[in-house]
Amino acid sequence: MHLEIRTVTMKKPIYILYLLVSCWASSCAVSNTDFTPSKKYSPQQLQEDMQLMEQTLRTNHPSLFWYATPQEIDASFARAYQLLQDSLNEDAFKNIVSETLFPIRCGHTSVRHSGQWNKYTVGKKPTGFPLALKIIDDSTLILTVNYSKTDSILKRGMEIQSINGLVAKKIIDTLFPLVSIDGNAKNFSYQNISNNFQNYYNSRLALTKNYQILYIDSTGTALTITLPALGSLKDTAKPRFSTSTTNNQQQTISVRQRRLQASRSFSIDSSNQFATLRINSFTKYVKPSFIKKTFKQLQKKNISNLILDVRNNGGGLIKSALLLTKHLKQNAFYFTDSIVSTHKKIRSSLTINKKFITNLGMFFFSKKTNDNLYSFSFFKKEYHPKKNNFKGKVIILTGGYSFSATTMFLSSVKGQQNITLLGEETGGGYYGNNGVFIPEMRLPNTKLRVRLPLYRIVNNKTHLKNGSGVVPDVEVKPSAKSIRLNKDPKMEKAIALIKQTK
Repeated sequence: MHLEIRTVTMKKPIYILYLLVSCWASSCAVSNTDFTPSKKYSPQQLQEDMQLMEQTLRTNHPSLFWYATPQEIDASFARAYQLLQDSLNEDAFKNIVSETLFPIRCGHTSVRHSGQWNKYTVGKKPTGFPLALKIIDDSTLILTVNYSKTDSILKRGMEIQSINGLVAKKIIDTLFPLVSIDGNAKNFSYQNISNNFQNYYNSRLALTKNYQILYIDSTGTALTITLPALGSLKDTAKPRFSTSTTNNQQQTISVRQRRLQASRSFSIDSSNQFATLRINSFTKYVKPSFIKKTFKQLQKKNISNLILDVRNNGGGLIKSALLLTKHLKQNAFYFTDSIVSTHKKIRSSLTINKKFITNLGMFFFSKKTNDNLYSFSFFKKEYHPKKNNFKGKVIILTGGYSFSATTMFLSSVKGQQNITLLGEETGGGYYGNNGVFIPEMRLPNTKLRVRLPLYRIVNNKTHLKNGSGVVPDVEVKPSAKSIRLNKDPKMEKAIALIKQTK
């Protein structure tokens, strides 16, 4: 929604109001310059933020007890208030909020740093823990990037067994509840933490001047090395690589082009045996015209095998996911079983972004049901496949970051005879999730932003409600070896399966 701003001659009362607003905005801007991540908030401020968040969730959340009992939710908040007896900075409080929300088991009920935190930290060089690690299964950490300027021993693909005496399993378990998940779909948390391991480690575990790393070398021997923290006086050597060429290349590409490239791509193998469609989001950068054009090309080129990569698709617009589904389904289908909310408008004293437009949407698009819930009017009818739907073999690559609307798509196509899901269990719930409208609460003191999904979505009530993600038909996971060799085992397996049916 865009507001058109016109130049007008202001009457005196309006002009005075304009000056007051301008002064208020200026004072806010000045106060933001005084912000530092070390700024602490009193126990009273922190408890007030927690209490207002709890009240809003209990009043508005459609699935607070979907995967947890009322006693478990009560205990989670009781624990939080016990931890808020001393002053804390924003990051420490955010961790407590994250761990408090975790038992809800809703991946869309999550917390983000404040805008002032993000403004302060943007562009700052990373400090603290010097490695990027990937979580594999529940207990293994594999090195993906060594950021240390002084070390050339630790290599990509090495297993890290402990850090400062803390074993990998304990580290994973400590970081795990910092990311909200759907039901029991752990992969979403593991994938998010792996994508930004440094920040999660720095935020939750003690910062030290040096890190003692126990690792497994190429011969299988367990060895120890000590690395200085990033940004410390010891970490002063010149970087061992240069990114100037990459930066120069990026400068020749517009921001829009980079976002398009990051969001989607389509290519046909030189042998014309298969095509690869990568869709990393269902945002505005993946337009319906792109999806339609892609499937027309498949038909025109008579391609009989398609690899569809949605491993990194965290979701987006439901209508875009539905459009993709229409191009793959062979028979008429229902995209969802039900979409319901507990109210027809948001009830909260907190500042909530897009509250007016969200309330407007809930009012006009919701209808009261017999059980005192409000049913969302869209996405409930029977849909039919597109005329140019793809009838060949489809292999869909999935992963822990496949979430939200992407999981709705996967839930709909799973089990179709010509479709094989390959990869890892998705982060989004197979049975359903919460979403449609997801405004953010802004907590009054710390300004943390907490997402508030307003509708409960059941993909298909015949699916088992056990909290799992969408489980692939063929499981393929990364390994220390594939990471070391920079291989893509999922894509390699998909191509091998296509060649087998040649």
